[in-house]
Formats: sequence, C-alpha cells, structure tokens
Amino acid sequence: MCRKIVGMLVVCLVLLVTAFGCGGNKHADKIDTNIGVSALVALADNHISSYANGLDTLAMTQEVQSGDWGMMFGLLKNVEEAQVTGTMWFVAPDGSYSTVALGKTDTNLSDRAYFPGLMAGNKVLGDVVFSKSTGNKSLIAASPVLRDGKVIGGLGASIFLDDLSKTLARELALPDDMVFYATTEAGDVVLHSDTQLILETCLNLEKDVEFETSLLTGWRFALGFKD
Repeated sequence: MCRKIVGMLVVCLVLLVTAFGCGGNKHADKIDTNIGVSALVALADNHISSYANGLDTLAMTQEVQSGDWGMMFGLLKNVEEAQVTGTMWFVAPDGSYSTVALGKTDTNLSDRAYFPGLMAGNKVLGDVVFSKSTGNKSLIAASPVLRDGKVIGGLGASIFLDDLSKTLARELALPDDMVFYATTEAGDVVLHSDTQLILETCLNLEKDVEFETSLLTGWRFALGFKD
C-alpha cells in the first residue's frame, strides 16, 4: 500500500509541475488548467483512498477485531496522526460509537443512511454529512469489522471537507486568481477553495473552468479562473 501511495504522489507532483510551473500566454494557461484539474483529482483521490484503504487493513487487526475501544484506541490514534485531516471512529451494531478525538460519544449513528449497509457487511465511501460529534462537514469512509464471519461493528473515518479543501489549495499552491471546487452528482458543493461555500446552496459557481470526474467518488472537479 505504501508503494501505491508513493507512486500516486509522484504522479501528482509531475502533474503539478507541468500545470503550474509554466505559462506565458492565455493559450498556455488553458492547457495548464486542463492538466491542473487532473492533478487536483489525483491529489483528492489520494487523500481519500489512503483513509479508505487503511480502514480495510485496520479492520483485520487483532486490536480492532476485539471490538474493545480501549484496545484499539492507541493504534487508531497513531494512524490518525499520520493522516492529513479527519477523525477515526468505531461504531457498534447498536449505533453507539467512539472517536479518537472525543472517546465514547453520547450520540448514535443508527439513523445514518449508510449504517444498515455497513452493518450488513458493505463498505462505505462517499456519504457527506454534518458530523454528530463535531458538527464538521464530513465525507464518510467506513469498513465493516468481521469476527468469525459476523459483523461486530464498523471502523470509519470522517474526512473533514473544510480541512481537505485547505490541504488541496496548499498542495496545489493555487494562485490568487484561480479557484477549484467539486460537486456531487446531485450538485452539492463538497470541496471549494473558499471553504465557506462548502455545502452552501444557490451558489453561482465560476464557469471559466476545466472539469474532470473522479472515478473514486463520482465527484465532478473544476479548476479555473475566477470570474
């Protein structure tokens, strides 16, 4: 998994240098934007998939399969600190859950749309919610935890959309006259270089942009110049 992530980062770096390391005229800027949106998608997908792939691996560890928060906490804390943004959590079949940031919470996830599927043994990736424990706008990734063929809970990550947007802007070294955003199939803004616009409605999004759809999330990414 480490080699895959390193390989993705190398691809992202090449795309970034190609997109933002040259210029000179408006036609060149157009070409750069076309390449740059591919770099944007690659960077976003890399951050999201690093969480999702890591959950699959962690769900098979002895600590997580114990179902005991005290046993798994140290492992999850170390993994979370190595990530860019978000918090990790474990949810029991009754919907009660604990997070690395807060420990055991007094809220319940059983009413989340993704919860029945997760408890049925299905992976989760792409649900966008307001976190019950923090209030943060979050992308959910989660893997079922099985022991002796039975689902004993779910291991998840809430990837904070505000923080992910800031990370992408920093990694792109986005010029002041440029903007990026990403929308779901339903048109909800889930990432934006202006984080105040995430999950806001009735937005007039910039039109002078290049688009590319992520095969991982299905989100439509845009990168271009401010109106």
